[in-house]
Parts: sequence; structure tokens; C-alpha cells
Amino acid sequence: MNKNFIPNYLTLCNIFCGFMSILTTSHGYFIWGTVFIILAMLADRYDGIVARKLGVVSEIGHDLDSLCDVVSFGVAPAMLVFEIFITNDKPSTLLMVIVAILCGIYVCCGAYRLARFNVTKMKNGYYQGVPITTCGTVLAVLAPIKLPSIAILILLVLCSYLMVSNIKIKKI
Repeated sequence: MNKNFIPNYLTLCNIFCGFMSILTTSHGYFIWGTVFIILAMLADRYDGIVARKLGVVSEIGHDLDSLCDVVSFGVAPAMLVFEIFITNDKPSTLLMVIVAILCGIYVCCGAYRLARFNVTKMKNGYYQGVPITTCGTVLAVLAPIKLPSIAILILLVLCSYLMVSNIKIKKI
């Protein structure tokens, strides 16, 4: 096996776990949805580290990572929040549409944050905006907990804003 593909396999594990989260969430298995997002986070954490250790950092790996992150930390947590909300609260149609729109805005903010990251350089070891990985993982861990739905929606809106904000985040 060519060592150039090893980090990309980890990145593909990320999106596979994101897909599995969406699939399990859509069938009401919210804890599994969360577990798969956490597994995606681990794959995402190590793909770049492995690429640098092996000396095989590539443009395709960088772009693939962002595409996978939109699914695993954008779409999957948004779907988890939406499904938990409509399952637990049995909202009116209007409220369900509002929650769907808020979840869609979260996904859009995450995609924008990743695009901005891809075209800008890190300045002095700082990123601009909170990473989608952080926001998606926080939402995935907190959404299944029996918090009031309004708290989760406020967190969703806050995460959306923080991803596209100009806040500086130190790279760990």
C-alpha cells in the first residue's frame, strides 16, 4: 500500500462515520449518531497528524478533509439536533420549519468557515472562527442530553455565529 493514501483513508473514515451518524440518527438511534460523530472527530484529528508524520501532505488531502468535515460536523450534528427536537417536542409545523431553517443555517455557516479556512493562511498560529469540528462535536455530545430544547437551539445559533466570526482561535 502506498503511504500517500494512509491519511486519506483516515479522512474517508471521517465521512463514513458522518454518513453512519446521519443514517442512525434518521432511524432514531441518537446515541449512535453521537458516537459516530465522535469517531469522525478522532479520524479528523489524526489524518493531518499522520500526513505530516509521513511527509505526504497534499492538496487533495486538504480539500478532501474539508468536504468530509461538512458532512460529519455540519450535516450530521444538524440532523441530530433536528431529529431530537422533533422527536422530543412534537412541535407545530411552523416551529419545525424554523428549527429546520436554523439547522440549515448552521450547515451553511460551517461550509463557509471551511471555505474561508481553505483560502486563508493561519496567522501567528491562530485560526479565524471556531472550527466546525469543535462545534459539531459539542452539539453532538449535548443534543442527546435532556437539556431544554431551547438551550440546544441557542447553542446551535451560537455555534453558527462563532464559526463565521472573526474570533481568533489558537491552534492546539
